[in-house]
Amino acid sequence: MKARPAGKRRYRILIARGQDVREFHVKPWAAAATAITGILFGVFYFAATGYLVFRDDLLAASFARQARIQQAYEDRIAMLRSDIDRLTSRQLLNQEAFEGRLAELLGRQQALDARQDIIASLSQTVRGAGLVPETAPLPRLRPADPNEADTITTGSIEPAETPVRVASAALRTDTSTAPLPPSDEFERIVEAESSIDALAREQVDYVTEIAQEVTARSSRIAAVLGKLGHKPKLDDDNESAIGGPYVPLDEYSDPEAFRANVDVVATQVEHLATLQKVASRLPLAKPMASAPITSRFGARMDPFVHRMAMHSGIDFKAPTGSPARATAAGRVTIAAYTKGYGNMIEIDHGGGIRTRYAHLSRLLVKKGAYVEKGAIVGRTGSTGRSTGPHLHYEIRVNSKAIDPMAYIKAGAELTPLLSPG
Repeated sequence: MKARPAGKRRYRILIARGQDVREFHVKPWAAAATAITGILFGVFYFAATGYLVFRDDLLAASFARQARIQQAYEDRIAMLRSDIDRLTSRQLLNQEAFEGRLAELLGRQQALDARQDIIASLSQTVRGAGLVPETAPLPRLRPADPNEADTITTGSIEPAETPVRVASAALRTDTSTAPLPPSDEFERIVEAESSIDALAREQVDYVTEIAQEVTARSSRIAAVLGKLGHKPKLDDDNESAIGGPYVPLDEYSDPEAFRANVDVVATQVEHLATLQKVASRLPLAKPMASAPITSRFGARMDPFVHRMAMHSGIDFKAPTGSPARATAAGRVTIAAYTKGYGNMIEIDHGGGIRTRYAHLSRLLVKKGAYVEKGAIVGRTGSTGRSTGPHLHYEIRVNSKAIDPMAYIKAGAELTPLLSPG
C-alpha cells in the first residue's frame, strides 16, 4: 500500500460512544485554522475578562496620574506667579529707589545753585573791597527739566568743566510695567552724587579761603595801623569781627545756614575794606623813590648855628629840578614861600594828617587844588633855610611833627596788602 503524499494527507478523528463510532476526516489546514481561532478566542476572552476586572483600577490610576500632572502644572504656575510678583515688587522698589535718589540729587543740585548765588554776591563784595584772591568763583549750576537728561558740571577753585550726564526718570502711574532702570543709570547717579559732593566741598573751601585771606589781611593791616596810632572804627568793633566761620560739609542742603556763614565773611570783607580805605589815605609812600636820605627825623646838629636842634622831617638829596610827588591824595593847603621852608607845598590828607614838601625850586600846584597820590607837586631846589638842593619832607598829625620813616616803613608792609590778589 502506497503512502499518501504530504499535501494529500488527512487526519482522522474517531468519536466513539458505546458501540457507536463516528469517523471524521480533517484536512491539516482546517485543523490549524481551528487551533488558531481557538487560541485567539481564548486570548480575547481572557483579555476582555481582565479588562472588565481591572478597568476601574486602570481608570483610577489614569485619573491619579492626570491629577498629579495637573497639580504639578498648577504648582509650577504658582511658583512662576510668585517669581513674577517678587520680580515686580523688586522692580518697583528699585524704581522707587532710583527715582527717590534722582529727586534727592536734583534737590541737592538746586541747593548748590542757591549757594552759588550767595557765593556770587560774596564775590562782588570781595571785588568791591579790592580783594581778588587767586581763587575764582565756582561755575554756576542750574538743573534742567527733571524729566530730561541733566548735565551737572563740577566746579573747581580753578574752574574746569567735568560734565556728568544724569538720566532722569519721570514717575509712572503704572509701576507694574515700569522698566527696571539699567545699571548704567545708577552708575551715573553715583557719579553725579560724587560730583555734587566735590562741588559742595569746593564751595565751602572757596568761602573758607576767602575768610582766611580776609582775616589774615585785616589782622596785618590793623596791626600796622595800630603802630601808627590809627584804629579805625568798625561797625562791629569786637574780636568776633575777625575769624573764619565754621561751615560743616553737610550744610550744603541748607542754603540759609550757608548764607548765614557767608554773611559773616561778607562782614569781615567790609571791615577789611574799611581798613584798606583808611590805610590808602595815609602818606605811606616816599616823595622821591630812589633819592638817598641825608638827614633823618629827630635831634641833630643845626647846619647854620652848629647847635643841637630838632629836625622835624627827612631830607632827600636830589639835583635841582627833580620831581617831588604827593605821598597820598589830598587837598593843597599851602603853596607859597614860607619862612624857613622856602617854597613849600602842604597837603591835607584828612584825619588831621598833613605832609609838607619844602625847599622847592618850583611850585606846580596851587592852594585849594586836589592832588592824587603820586602827583608831581613841585621841583626840588635849595630855597629857604637850605645848604644845597634837596627835598625836606614832613608828616604832621594834628599839627605835631612825627617821624616820616614810621609811615614809610608801614607803607612797605601795607602795599602788598592793599593791592588786589
